[in-house]
Amino acid sequence: MKLLLPKTYLPPESIDTSIYFLGGPIRGGGDWQQDAARYLWSRKPEAIVVNPSRYAPSHPLYSYRMHGDEKYFPRQKLWERFYLGIAGLPSKREVGCVLFWLPCQSKTNPRRDGDPYARDTYGEIGEWRMRVEFEAARVVIGAEAGFPGLDQIKCDFDDALGVDFPIHPTLEATVDAAINMAAAGHFWK
Repeated sequence: MKLLLPKTYLPPESIDTSIYFLGGPIRGGGDWQQDAARYLWSRKPEAIVVNPSRYAPSHPLYSYRMHGDEKYFPRQKLWERFYLGIAGLPSKREVGCVLFWLPCQSKTNPRRDGDPYARDTYGEIGEWRMRVEFEAARVVIGAEAGFPGLDQIKCDFDDALGVDFPIHPTLEATVDAAINMAAAGHFWK
């Protein structure tokens, strides 16, 4: 089990297995990334999971953290863009997928910094919708019922791509779709 956390750099040529980027809300979204990683590893134990969560050494998954150059990226956003590209763009890597999971905001631990819930995620989804359309990016999306703006996200993907773009109803179904897409090596058809 391999976990890549911010801002660890691994040279792309050293990555010799499938790589999955976990995109979606972090602040206020619960630790869905842990559940996604564990389920993904149960299906593909050799996979690298790229998780933008800033886990502390006390986190249960921290022991799976891969080591590399921690000073290569001056900002986390640059790290995210780099690994999103490796996971999702065919020109960068043939095996991988970007997985967006959109949980509803936690009622017990909501985002408390004053910024809107999932603010960054909405922009990332818009960017990757265009990458699917113009660059054949490998992207899957899943969401809990009631995620704010889900109908618009679905409509935007359907309109841009001219297909009935699937939004998966469970985290497990979303991970399964990402594994299938990475195995196929191309966008869902």
